[in-house]
Amino acid sequence: MRSRLYISALIIAMVGINACIPTKYLAENEKLLVNIEPQGLEHVDPAAIQNLYQQEPNRMVLGSTPYLALYYFGKKFYDPLEIQSKIEKQQLKLKRRVAEAGADSSKIVKLRDRFNSRIENLKDKKKNGNFLMQLGEPPAVYDSTLMEKTLDQVDIYLNSKGYFNHRSNFRTTVKNEKLVYVDLSIQENEPYLYSQLSFDVKDPRIKRIVETTQNRSELKIGERYDEDKLTAERDRLYQLLKNRGYYEFARAYIEFEVDTSFAENTARITTIIQNPEQDSAHKVYTIKDVYFKTDQDRFGIPRDTVYYDGVAYVAYNQRYSTEILDKKIDVYPGQRYSQLRTSTTQRKLSDLDVFQFNNVLYSKVASPVDSTYQLNALINALPAKKFQETAELGINFTERKPGPFSSLSLRIRNVFGGAENLDLGIRGGLEYQVSLSDQNETVLIKEFGANAALSFPVILLPFTNKNLLSEYNPRTRVYAGYTSEDRQEYSRSIYESGIDYIWQRSRNPLQPPIMQFIFSPINLNIVQGDILDEVFRSRLANNSTGSRSLLESFDDGIISFIGFNFIFNTNDFTQTRNAKYFRTAVELGGLTKELGLQDVNNLRTYQYARINPDYRRYIPLGGQRYFVYRINTGVVSPILGSNILPYEKFFFGGGASSVRAWQSRRLGLGSYAPLRADFNSEGELKLARDYRVEQPGEVLLEGNVEYRFNMFSFINGALFVDAGNVWLLRQDASKPGADFQFNRFYREIAVGTGFGIRFDLAVLILRFDFATKVYDPANYGGDKFVLPNFNLSNFLNRNNQSTLQIGIGYPF
Repeated sequence: MRSRLYISALIIAMVGINACIPTKYLAENEKLLVNIEPQGLEHVDPAAIQNLYQQEPNRMVLGSTPYLALYYFGKKFYDPLEIQSKIEKQQLKLKRRVAEAGADSSKIVKLRDRFNSRIENLKDKKKNGNFLMQLGEPPAVYDSTLMEKTLDQVDIYLNSKGYFNHRSNFRTTVKNEKLVYVDLSIQENEPYLYSQLSFDVKDPRIKRIVETTQNRSELKIGERYDEDKLTAERDRLYQLLKNRGYYEFARAYIEFEVDTSFAENTARITTIIQNPEQDSAHKVYTIKDVYFKTDQDRFGIPRDTVYYDGVAYVAYNQRYSTEILDKKIDVYPGQRYSQLRTSTTQRKLSDLDVFQFNNVLYSKVASPVDSTYQLNALINALPAKKFQETAELGINFTERKPGPFSSLSLRIRNVFGGAENLDLGIRGGLEYQVSLSDQNETVLIKEFGANAALSFPVILLPFTNKNLLSEYNPRTRVYAGYTSEDRQEYSRSIYESGIDYIWQRSRNPLQPPIMQFIFSPINLNIVQGDILDEVFRSRLANNSTGSRSLLESFDDGIISFIGFNFIFNTNDFTQTRNAKYFRTAVELGGLTKELGLQDVNNLRTYQYARINPDYRRYIPLGGQRYFVYRINTGVVSPILGSNILPYEKFFFGGGASSVRAWQSRRLGLGSYAPLRADFNSEGELKLARDYRVEQPGEVLLEGNVEYRFNMFSFINGALFVDAGNVWLLRQDASKPGADFQFNRFYREIAVGTGFGIRFDLAVLILRFDFATKVYDPANYGGDKFVLPNFNLSNFLNRNNQSTLQIGIGYPF
């Protein structure tokens, strides 16, 4: 009955919204463009055609135009004459204040900066409308001339992709007298294919280089004609020659002659490389001297010069190790000029993070010797600030009450003169959560931490030199940290130390790294815990039958492990590329016990193995729309006769980056439902699912699907479905259904769905995800399909059906 009520309400709402397209503001002869639909495409990407529209239609949602409605609503509060009056007042006020400042130039500069900023903001508001108008979109009044221009752009694009025989036209349909729908009909027909590739190169040395590298060409016989491929081939040849010493070579020397007259649907391509107008051949340059400057100029004061491996390091104060800098330089005397080696030198120096910026400049040697043309190279690196501090202040909101948190970090660069960076940080925060011993009580959690990490720009290993993996931006990181958590039920302190070896790889030296490797041979954590609440201890004991790992995880212990992390990522920070992401983390813990390190001073030693692969896919759909999915799995188990796992190494389900319809760490185990006695609304005692205790598991399987889209300006939306669960590896008689079994695990996959709002604030993304349960495999005493229990009011009160998850950044 409730489901029928929701469906009826949705239909009524859709009908009501459909009637709310604001066409009353249009003139009598104006119509609103609401849709352009490309039809007939078989091979061409529709998103590429949509990018060619010369007039964007007003976006429609459920048959309405909410963005246009928002624009008109904001326009009610928009008065350009009033804004112009404010602009003039600010200009007069600036003029008066400048006159009052007299000859104080410093004060005048500050006044101009302040008032000009206000005036520019007002001008922008006058031009683009107020905040609500900018969130919405102005009416797209249909213009047939712009559709003709769109058709012209489509023709140009299809020709550039080899569809010279295509046909295109458009047809308009008017609905409700004011709404224009455009069908853009495109018939691609057979494309033109490359039938012959040849060269016309005047310079014999260049011709030899081009012909010997022809197998790397972007153009292949039998492939479709594509002007983007021709551009890529021009870039390839240009870079090829710039890396072979041709310092003065330009792209303009490369041309393509296209002949489509030989046979039907075929194209013959001749690659032409011209000689310079004043010479019979292109000049090849070699490097004569290389200078490396590491500080700002002080005119009239001579610098000190140190030579290392043929490079002259010039500085007033030699603050950087020449041995370390030498590993980042690819430009040396006697080499032919190479644009690639120039760029890799700049990238490697930038990766050190001790220079504010760097560049490589070349100057021609005045008189060539024996027709040999030479260049002098100057590597100019301006030091970055010695000390860089970063402060962060925010709010934690997990349950019921918000709590503040803050962090302060300090980076000290070039600590010992070898481009080492020292990072120091402290952090602290308050957080409120529901008490595990009394659900009606909110407890205050106090967390404090400090850390220190020293990073070296080489791989530091005994019996090896510092050239190991030098081409892959290697780093050695030595770190130590301390974390303290103090809450009503328990207190817990963790002391950390370890060594990481980090290196990266790129597809080519000029692209950002897409692979990162982290090998951690030494990791030593000392955990000290103390249970303060006996009721909490009792609950842990009740949920620790069998391995008793929950209760014993609060024992003082040593967690030592060897770890390896691999990350493959072709995306960027904004997650706007067609990209893939894969991360896997492997840990082997407690091997030191096999070497004789037994339990020391009553500190338990844990022996375990853990693996956690995570795969993500990002697919742009055009128009700031994206389809994203993730598969996250993991297994952890005690090894070598041990039966206890450290609590931090368990897997957990639920939370802002997992299955969002469940509270953090409360999903699972399998179909097992921990129970507690409770009273219903009629005062009767009954058993109910107990969500107060975290559910650590040894097997993790979860997946997420998300459709992301832009709503208004910097406000984005998302529709998502999450699924997953955690299980135990072994059967536990006290927890039926908690163990992972291949013949039933698929019936124990929890499912949630919801809607998200994300505020893209450039420096960070603030995320609000409203999620509700669809299928709960551990629902006690009722149907496992729990979506009919959904109510909008669930998001405003504490319940077990729906949650509001707040986070920073994307969930994955």
